Amino acid sequence: MNAPTSRYLACVLAAAALVMLPGKAAAVLDINDRGPLLDPGGYRMRITNAGILGNAFYNVGLSNDPSFEFPAHSGHECLNHAELWVGATDDLGHARVSGGPALEWRPTLDPEDRVRIARVGQLGVQRFIDDDGDGKIDEEILNGKDDDGDGEVDEDLGIIGQTVAAADYVDDRPEAVNYGYSTGETHQPWGLTVHQEAYGWATPGFDGVAGVRFVIANHSREILHGLEVGVLADLDSRALTDRGGHLNDRIVEQTWSQAISDGGSSTRYYGYPFGKSCVKTLSETVPVLTDGVENSGLPVVALMGLGHTTDGLALLANGSPYARAPGSVAFRYTLYSNSRPPGNGGVPTLDQGRYDAMAGLDPGTISDTRDDYQVLLSCGPFNFLRPGQSITLDIALMAAEGLDSLKVEAQNALYLYHGYRLDLLPDSTGTNARNWDVGRSGLNGHEACLEPPPGVSFLDDPDCNAKFDTLELNLPPRLQLYSSGHCVWTDADCDLCTGFGGKETIEPWLDPGTLPAPPNFRVTPGDHRVTIEWDNLPEIEIQAGLEGTPRSKFVGYRLYRLGDWRSRESLLPPLQNWALVHAYGFDQLNSEKLLSSITDTTIDYERILYERKHYPVGRYRDVDSTALNGFDYLYVVSTVMDFSYISRTGLPQLRRIESPIVAAFDQRVVPHRSALSTGNGVWVVPNPFRAHAGWDRPVVPGDPLTRHIDFMGLPRAQATIRIYTVAGDLVAQLQHDGSRGDGEASWDLISRNGQETESGIYLFTVESNLGREIGHFVVIR
Repeated sequence: MNAPTSRYLACVLAAAALVMLPGKAAAVLDINDRGPLLDPGGYRMRITNAGILGNAFYNVGLSNDPSFEFPAHSGHECLNHAELWVGATDDLGHARVSGGPALEWRPTLDPEDRVRIARVGQLGVQRFIDDDGDGKIDEEILNGKDDDGDGEVDEDLGIIGQTVAAADYVDDRPEAVNYGYSTGETHQPWGLTVHQEAYGWATPGFDGVAGVRFVIANHSREILHGLEVGVLADLDSRALTDRGGHLNDRIVEQTWSQAISDGGSSTRYYGYPFGKSCVKTLSETVPVLTDGVENSGLPVVALMGLGHTTDGLALLANGSPYARAPGSVAFRYTLYSNSRPPGNGGVPTLDQGRYDAMAGLDPGTISDTRDDYQVLLSCGPFNFLRPGQSITLDIALMAAEGLDSLKVEAQNALYLYHGYRLDLLPDSTGTNARNWDVGRSGLNGHEACLEPPPGVSFLDDPDCNAKFDTLELNLPPRLQLYSSGHCVWTDADCDLCTGFGGKETIEPWLDPGTLPAPPNFRVTPGDHRVTIEWDNLPEIEIQAGLEGTPRSKFVGYRLYRLGDWRSRESLLPPLQNWALVHAYGFDQLNSEKLLSSITDTTIDYERILYERKHYPVGRYRDVDSTALNGFDYLYVVSTVMDFSYISRTGLPQLRRIESPIVAAFDQRVVPHRSALSTGNGVWVVPNPFRAHAGWDRPVVPGDPLTRHIDFMGLPRAQATIRIYTVAGDLVAQLQHDGSRGDGEASWDLISRNGQETESGIYLFTVESNLGREIGHFVVIR
């Protein structure tokens, strides 16, 4: 179910997220705080396994994660959430829709049905490569399962982009069916399974694009009819801390076009040569959401359709009644206002209304005022979906600093999605292979092998000789029998450019040149020091030609540190707050630190990869001795590569590129004072505490209590710290394990009763088997 207001949505989400059936195990919903993110570098988008993109649970206190934050760590939100809708009609013509904020999509009880993340640089993710050496290419999908039955999981994926986040969910979980919806309507599932993948790129010009693919399969025993598929996106342009910033947005309609050349195609028609230059213009007109305040500095955002399942039968004169999908790609965009009721410009809440909206029968609202808008992207109808069949929907969510930048990103997304043309099936050969009536496989304009449903047969023209009308031969078409049981290679779209060169298979999403992957690394805090260690996997993959081009060259590594938490609007401050600690290379031409100086030669290699030795984390080790005890730090090791390529003018080019800075708040480390071998010598920092300390982080949603004082010089033992008022009242008690050398413990100045401590003098005791220490400190509010 959907709803017209954020307040209603918050209530529905809170209740639906918590519902469990008595005595029944529940699926694991990836909707809680600090959950999985698509974070390729330029933005951060929350991914769930419940048919929802973004963080729909912020307003109910369930999660403080970003929804679609652009730029990353800016605190600028571009999305409340987006949700997948799939509707169909029953035998009586009544519509039912699955999807919406009340969690009608849910994962199964399989513990592997969680959001899974894969990144460039991991083993087993190379696209168009047989990673596991079994003679098959990219036969696994990212789902935590052994798809090819070889005893390994997700070992030959072929991921798209810099980072991929995948999830699986269904519409017929009992928790969704038995939930009491506030509209009074019950959820009646269709028996659908969805595999969802979200792709992100770090390459400039592509780093604001999130591509999303939904593969919707019918796992029921019934044939579904009249399917409509849509994505409803509650787009925003606001600062995270501005609770009302989404109420004054504007809609600007934009048309984006991208010309793409596939070369040329030629054939022979009754001995006459016939050719065509294959330049295709991809175009889409979409509503773009911008902030209603001029020059606010907030981003612009759009939802754009890219592709969906098509069926060439729909383009044949006698085959169209039997097509299961539209013959060509087309999308509808409908605007809705969260300030209006359903039926009067607001989002429909009942299934029939949602189905009609996807079918284009609801005009929605107009965009003549500043408002809180939602955009519904929809496609269909898909005439039927048999058990075991699936349909695919591909979309892009895009954010940029302005309309001009968004145009570039949209054009790049259209270009990327155009994809690869591959020759994977055997082709007709011989002297007649270039004749107009030879189609196997992907020859002479024949782009698809079409087969009607069981029990259906008809005559039609598989070659579309109408495309040769300019030759003025006026010859009749060659009719052929189409029947179930075998397919006929067909030029259904009457275009010589959509099936030529034997390249019958289209793989969407080109590779724009992903940035190199960072090494695997670990960070270990100590006393006034932090040790950073990493492996040599990026060197191996670059030298093996698995990253960049075969002519690309590994240059070195760079170590970055985040210690400046000022200007923080989200959990992490902006990227400009990161500081370069050291650069490492094989020479010192650019003031790099020699790799040999930080190489631990005592560590042996752990395996041979691509005929090279792979050393584990610890091969390289450096120490940041400028770190201060009690302060929060984050570290990232990046890979630097010289990317060699041939320009459009045919000249060799060299560009130095680097893996993006990607980090998570939970990865921060805090150097601590070493523990003492005695029970004496404990002190408090800062003392006095004057409302704040130098290590306090600015307060943001998800991290509201950042201040603390620290007890330092604690004993190397299990210890109990008790804090008292001067009158002897116990304020708080802390347990600390110093047995492994940690001699520092933090206290957030909250009493054991959950109250803020007041100004005054406080006493403390530290008791362990090494002795007892007594001291005092002062708090000044």
